Amino acid sequence: MPERRDKVVVAAQTVGPVVILHVAGSVDHLTYYQLEEAIQTQLDRRQMNLVVNLSDLTYISSAGINTLGHAVSQYEKVKGRLSYVRPSNTAQWHFFTTIGVDQIFPWSVSVEEAIKKVTPQ
Repeated sequence: MPERRDKVVVAAQTVGPVVILHVAGSVDHLTYYQLEEAIQTQLDRRQMNLVVNLSDLTYISSAGINTLGHAVSQYEKVKGRLSYVRPSNTAQWHFFTTIGVDQIFPWSVSVEEAIKKVTPQ
């Protein structure tokens, strides 16, 4: 039986006009589709204000990075608002900065900051 750290858990929470997807664990080539489906579900529901909380992320593969990039382009197409909360795991954040997605994805340092960024004025 795999340990919990080998899995990803994606839980949705609604705060006013914003949906927060809390992502915990490992997003790899076997589990990225769970994150992809959770984001797509929000798009299908026309949820235009999305926060993806990656603070409890322990690992992400290229498939997971591609999922995050695809979500950015999808939200840009529909003129929605999207923000990712930085992983609290320093090594994981360092990986994001090394590959450059810290510069191209919409990041926040906390869930509170992300909610403010995506809430309609």
